[in-house]
Amino acid sequence: MAQNPLNAAARWENVRALALAAGLSEEEASERLDRRILVTHDANDPASLQLISELIRVLSRTVAVALGAPDGISPYAAELVVGCATPQTGGPHVFAVLCEDRCIIRRERSEKLAGAPTHALLALIAACYVSAAAIHCAVGDGLPNPPPPEFDIPFDAFLDGGVNLFAPVDLGDAYLAGAGAIGNGFLWAARHAPLRGQLHVVDDDIVSAGNLQRQIWFDGDDVGKPKAESLCRKAQPLMPNLRLMQSVCRLQEHRNRSDGAWLPRLIVAVDSRRARRHLQNELPGEVFDASTTGSQEIVLHYNRQPTDLACLGCIYTRDEQEVTHEQAVAAHLGVSIEAVRQERIDSATARRICATHAHLAPSSIEGLAFDTLYKQLCSSGQLKSVSGKQVVAPFAFVSVLAGALLLLEVVRRHNGNGDALANDWRVNPWRPPVAEMRHRRPRRPGCECCGRAEVRRVNALLWGGRNSAGSMADAQSAST
Repeated sequence: MAQNPLNAAARWENVRALALAAGLSEEEASERLDRRILVTHDANDPASLQLISELIRVLSRTVAVALGAPDGISPYAAELVVGCATPQTGGPHVFAVLCEDRCIIRRERSEKLAGAPTHALLALIAACYVSAAAIHCAVGDGLPNPPPPEFDIPFDAFLDGGVNLFAPVDLGDAYLAGAGAIGNGFLWAARHAPLRGQLHVVDDDIVSAGNLQRQIWFDGDDVGKPKAESLCRKAQPLMPNLRLMQSVCRLQEHRNRSDGAWLPRLIVAVDSRRARRHLQNELPGEVFDASTTGSQEIVLHYNRQPTDLACLGCIYTRDEQEVTHEQAVAAHLGVSIEAVRQERIDSATARRICATHAHLAPSSIEGLAFDTLYKQLCSSGQLKSVSGKQVVAPFAFVSVLAGALLLLEVVRRHNGNGDALANDWRVNPWRPPVAEMRHRRPRRPGCECCGRAEVRRVNALLWGGRNSAGSMADAQSAST
């Protein structure tokens, strides 16, 4: 049975991502992505079935996947052999075995290893790394920093020892900013966590056809609908103890917004550095954040106010790459850099953009984020000579992994480790996690968010008391 949920626009996003990452022409990238991966597994092996159930949904957002016996129609680019199953083709192969404490990934199998089921959240994380290895084997020749031929994904690297993944996690009254790729990944992973409380899913964007490339909850029926609405509707039935509240707006426009302590817990899944700094300036009590740098890096960040450690503004500074990107967006849209830094397109700016791009209508782009419009124009081939940063979406497994690790960070903090944990971690989605990449970053002098004394005073007033937001561990101990 073939598995491929992609439409033409979503497939084109994958073509552009592969072309940029591997230094290929779009024609060559397209030819590679026409290839299929055969997935072979033992239907009587519980561990293989657990891994397959997560793997197919993630992997098929990038390449066509076939399950079962070879069909003889055309050669396969690679065969992924799960568990102790016997290969059905001459290769190349990727062998993957899910165990209770790790996932084992090999290009050559020297012996048959017995697997074992694990916690479903860890199986999802394993599926993302297996997808990376399979994609690289099948279509990824030339990708920088590729997976090694043999590697393990030890689950202790994510858990820091002794994290109870089965214990209830009370989010209280929390906000998820962003219902795109990472927001999808977060709630996709949340199927496997006993979350409680209320989560406001906040996003003013709609689902586009190209979003299906990486936004794992969505399919063709969601195109044209608000992301927050579709995500809540699809995820809610699988989360009986967590109330999902859709908010089709920006967080800054939320009906609950006030001058007080209205934002106790913020989970950040937006898609730009600038947007993250704006969210930090909303003065949230506790922040969980994940971002991706193309398909090469996942960044995880945490802060709880008041603190002398880094905030979102410290982690996501305005750097040279961001400035270059702003210049490219401004030049191609025919507006000023100052307008681009306002993040959203107002009516006057919409008219200026339409003077440069006559096929657009002001009413259709007013209110859009500049990066959203720029990405749409890049994807449709209407900005062929882009001199600045290419806005290319990562592969699906990267976004899902980022969302899963974001959820895992929420679970870890809930267990009471609190400030003992690092507040910044960089993860390569193609390679095993490196514990040494965890850091406790201090506040950055001159930060536009927390570098001002008046901001620190307000944070202390809003969140300095144990009975305000506290941490989830504080809330748990206070209620027991």
